[in-house]
Amino acid sequence: MSLRRRYIHLNRYRQIVNVLARYGFGYLLDQMGLGELILKRQRQQSALSAGERLRLALAELGPTFIKLGQLLSTRTDLLPPDIVTELARLQDRVPPFSFAEVKDTVEKELGRPLEEVFLQFCAEPLAAASIGQVHRAALPGDKQVVVKVQRPGIAERVRIDLEILFDLARLARHHTVYGHIYDFPRMVEEFARSMEAELDYTVEGRNTDRLRENMAGNAQVYIPKVYWDYTTVRVLTQEYVEAVKLNDLEEIDRQGYNRRRIAVNLARAVYQQIFIDGFFHGDPHPGNLAVLPGDVIVFMDFGLMGILSEERREQFIDLLLGIVRRRSQDVLRTITAMGMVPEGVDKGALRHDLDVLRDRYYHVPLSQIHLGRALEELMHLAFKYHLRLPPELTVLAKTLITLEGLARKLDPDLELAELAEPYGRELLRRRFSASALRQALTDNLSLTWDMLKHLPRRLEDIVDRLEGGGLTVKVEHQNLRALVNHLDRIVNKLTVSIVLLAFSIIMASLIISAALGAPSNSIFFRLPTLEIGFGAAGLMLIWLLAAIWRGGRD
Repeated sequence: MSLRRRYIHLNRYRQIVNVLARYGFGYLLDQMGLGELILKRQRQQSALSAGERLRLALAELGPTFIKLGQLLSTRTDLLPPDIVTELARLQDRVPPFSFAEVKDTVEKELGRPLEEVFLQFCAEPLAAASIGQVHRAALPGDKQVVVKVQRPGIAERVRIDLEILFDLARLARHHTVYGHIYDFPRMVEEFARSMEAELDYTVEGRNTDRLRENMAGNAQVYIPKVYWDYTTVRVLTQEYVEAVKLNDLEEIDRQGYNRRRIAVNLARAVYQQIFIDGFFHGDPHPGNLAVLPGDVIVFMDFGLMGILSEERREQFIDLLLGIVRRRSQDVLRTITAMGMVPEGVDKGALRHDLDVLRDRYYHVPLSQIHLGRALEELMHLAFKYHLRLPPELTVLAKTLITLEGLARKLDPDLELAELAEPYGRELLRRRFSASALRQALTDNLSLTWDMLKHLPRRLEDIVDRLEGGGLTVKVEHQNLRALVNHLDRIVNKLTVSIVLLAFSIIMASLIISAALGAPSNSIFFRLPTLEIGFGAAGLMLIWLLAAIWRGGRD
């Protein structure tokens, strides 16, 4: 690391620590050994809640921490509801950067003057965020496009912040209570991957193309085209679509769109992405969705996407089936198979709470069960029992919760579970189809054959290690520590008894010497030696008797 980078790194570290301290989180910094970086201790603003203080601190720290706060607002398994609610209010809105910087970035990335690339390029941005901003433009042939341009210097700033977050995560793991429960470095690693993907606009372009290909057979969905000749890591050029945003319900009504059909088309599109394709839009809030004539849904902004493997999709179906069929043991079995239940969890208490969740849906018709709400309640249990939710499950829960909230605004009477049922049936049909069963049989036979093929060699290796004394067997006694402590107390008592016996012999010798006539000029015999000895022996005897009595009671 260069000297200049070290200086920037240290200054940013100090800035982060002091902002957190100013909003009342100095005690956490002290636990992690960062208290010496705090320049000035200030009184915590008692009028503000912990969630409000955290939101304000993250907003002040800039883009990386705003994104982190938005991610944490989906993690109801990690944070209490009041803090999650506050973090959901974080807005990624910052003043736009100058057109001169936009022009400079575009020309460097595309390798030509702006005027040669675009017929028109609007200087005023359509929207500005912390990572980049969007401008309206036109390509040769009068193709209307939007151009997303990355903010100058943002990549370097984000990378420095991520390095510091890794340091903080490691400190939190070793010096806080929650560090023994959650794997903070792994969480930061996942967050870093998402941030690095967001800083590379070619990733968003590939996401767009993949979703466009997946939804090609759905006439009720439209995905904008990416113009790859005008797209790089820091510049993304996409087709401009003239549509009404779903957050503008007044305009939707004014143009005569059918709200119910919009909600149905949106739900079916999201369910297809989740259950069939396993690749779904991870942030379907109203600002990223629009509607065209014919109630066609337009998806926009593909920086955050969710990916579900075939195994995860099947586990998710098992999870939902366990909830809607009121079978808490199936839910517990599924979340255990997903690696969500850490060691030491009270499974009896967890099953009891799952039974309570099951009873909540006992008399509710299947058509009225909200999948997002059921997942949200499961995430509250994850917070209570420190379950380790897979990242893709939290993105999925956020997507379904957002979808249900938007669908309720469009049509409060729409029963989303009925719309999801055909996709769930299709996934189950795939699982038990002849081709799937044949593939599972082939995989299991291949695995079994591999184990049998290598079994003789492995057995031979074990025998060789046994003969050579190289095989170590580790035996762990459950109450070994208590046993060692008990033996230690016994040895202490035995030692005191031996010392007391030796002391008694010495005292007896002194008494005999005095009786036989000790020299009167000896300093030792002029002292009250016998009285001191008897006193000390008495105290030792009392201590020994008390220790024996306590040991008998234990």
